Amino acid sequence: MAKTSNAQQRRFLNSADAHQKEIVSLIRQVARTRGIDRVWSDWVEICAIALARADLAQREAREQRYLQVIAQYERAELDQLVQAFSHLVMAYEVRVQAADFGDVLGSTFMMLDMGNAGTGQFFTPYEVSRLMGNMMMGNGQDLVDKTSAQGFVRVLEPACGAGGMLIAAVHAMHDAQLNYQQCMHATAIDIDQRCVHMTFIQLALLHVPAVVIHGNGLTGECREQWFTPAHILGAWGARLRRREAEEGTRALLQAPAAAAQGQVDETIAGDISSEVEQPLQAIPKAVRQAAAAGQMSLF
Repeated sequence: MAKTSNAQQRRFLNSADAHQKEIVSLIRQVARTRGIDRVWSDWVEICAIALARADLAQREAREQRYLQVIAQYERAELDQLVQAFSHLVMAYEVRVQAADFGDVLGSTFMMLDMGNAGTGQFFTPYEVSRLMGNMMMGNGQDLVDKTSAQGFVRVLEPACGAGGMLIAAVHAMHDAQLNYQQCMHATAIDIDQRCVHMTFIQLALLHVPAVVIHGNGLTGECREQWFTPAHILGAWGARLRRREAEEGTRALLQAPAAAAQGQVDETIAGDISSEVEQPLQAIPKAVRQAAAAGQMSLF
């Protein structure tokens, strides 16, 4: 299987900040006896669990999983993994303050020479994601107009990888002088659990209201979902249900025949005001319809 080329690895390393370089060093130290793939997967999983404590409905089960993972490591190794997480948090603190957004975990993954053609896990350089994100999000005035008309925009990434494209969408919102923490909600989907953890971590550290789904946007399969702290603390579940209810009402008025046949989106059902996020059994219809496009989109 083709791995990341030496030139690619050097390019990512040359663009790394001090915190990323520390993460690479610490992960490699732990991986000497355990393998880089396993250590990275375990690290991003326990980091994700640590950031997901606001999700009360799933907290107990995740804490049990956290204990299972860390039980495999020695105390000194756990200290190194904690240090790596601290450097990740600091890397994002610096970037947010400087408005210098970037796909920190995706590029760090590539620095560790983990890019693999056999699994398709090559993470796009952020500069490319930035260009594509700008094209999808439109110009600043378009975003301002959409936000003014709808209150907030919804962004879907049906194959999120490490979350680079969604971070580029955040960058576009910031460039339009819009508060993405108030004016944007993201839905991310991936069939790879490690990608789900990476995306969740990055969106959580950027304080992006988001739902990250481990599943398949085309079939509707939903194995697990991760709600970012910003989603929960900002009561975004209720805001989304309210919008879906409004859209469902418009659908009833515009297409009563379709509604009579039971074709109205099932996501408008339920308690609109509920603040406790409950696990989904399937990906909502509106998300599946947007995912059919196969690329990041506003919906």
